[in-house]
Amino acid sequence: MANITSIEINQFRGIKQLTVSDFSNINLIVGDNNSGKTTFLEAIQLLFAKAQLSSVKNIIRQRTVLNIHDNSFYTSFIKMFNVEQNEDLLDLDIYAESNNGPIEFEMTGREKNISGEEALQISTMSSRQKTYYRKSTTFIPETVKLFTGSIISQNGKKTIEKNVRFTSLDNTMVGPVTKREVQYISSFGHLRYDLLQNIVDNPEYKKLAISILKKFDESIVDICYTKADDESFVESIITENGVNMPFSVYGDGIKKILYILNKLFDATDSILLIDEIETGLHKKYYDKLFPVVFELAKKLNVQLFIATHSMEAIDAILEYGKYENDINSKDPIKVITLKKIDSNDGKGSNIAARNVTGKYVYENRKAFEFEVRL
Repeated sequence: MANITSIEINQFRGIKQLTVSDFSNINLIVGDNNSGKTTFLEAIQLLFAKAQLSSVKNIIRQRTVLNIHDNSFYTSFIKMFNVEQNEDLLDLDIYAESNNGPIEFEMTGREKNISGEEALQISTMSSRQKTYYRKSTTFIPETVKLFTGSIISQNGKKTIEKNVRFTSLDNTMVGPVTKREVQYISSFGHLRYDLLQNIVDNPEYKKLAISILKKFDESIVDICYTKADDESFVESIITENGVNMPFSVYGDGIKKILYILNKLFDATDSILLIDEIETGLHKKYYDKLFPVVFELAKKLNVQLFIATHSMEAIDAILEYGKYENDINSKDPIKVITLKKIDSNDGKGSNIAARNVTGKYVYENRKAFEFEVRL
């Protein structure tokens, strides 16, 4: 699996054109709100989408992880293209260099209006879904949007191209469910995730997880599935006095760290993207938890991209660089600051990036209280 060394993003969401190079093992993506941090992480995921529209939908849905209802897939899909494109042709392109060669994801297409009846005929809905739609809808729209285009995916020497066509009536995308090559942790994903799936059957990993959880509560001695009264299995914590406590009793911190540990395991020899790593974690635990996560990432050969706007989190992560000792021949941390830049005529904007070493930020924070997020 490739670790990326540089990336170029063109016409994706709020990014017209952005190039960032010279990544490290731990890459902090920082910036103000609406500066493109989540978009940057999504761009990395798209590089490994393998021309699958179903994979594209999964990336889109991450932004609404707490919403149990599907929003319009078509609307969300169109918003992936840069809103300032004025041409009939919609196009986005993401290119990266990696230690295994070039990786690229390109999506192009056009929109046009068609009748609602025609859209229903060519819709990706099943026959049953179409029948239900006709029965449950008071009227079929007079005009509907149709997108036709293609997705091209390149990984090393292998290139895949697939044609795509769907309408604004389509909320579901069918396609093969493939194992993700890049793992992603959303801000609140720990609230809807099986937190023990990679831990309970791995004694070494389970021991590590319990040792970390003890930093939150010293009475924790075990984590396991227990059977509830309705015969379902519940994620539980066992305390030293034998009390069985479901995870729901505990705060977000315990859930977040188990979520990270699971995703690290899934990302072995790959890439892990973490959006707002500070969510659910109290800052007093940063110094104890982050070094464990980073050492485990090194052991599992995981390249990290961590988005945050917390200065406390940034400072705690920089401590891992041990810059006071100055013993690292290669800085393990890069800090990429993203900033939204308005055009001179006030009719558009783009995202710019500054890429500096962790040591540079650490020394300037100490000497000048350097504000790395701006």
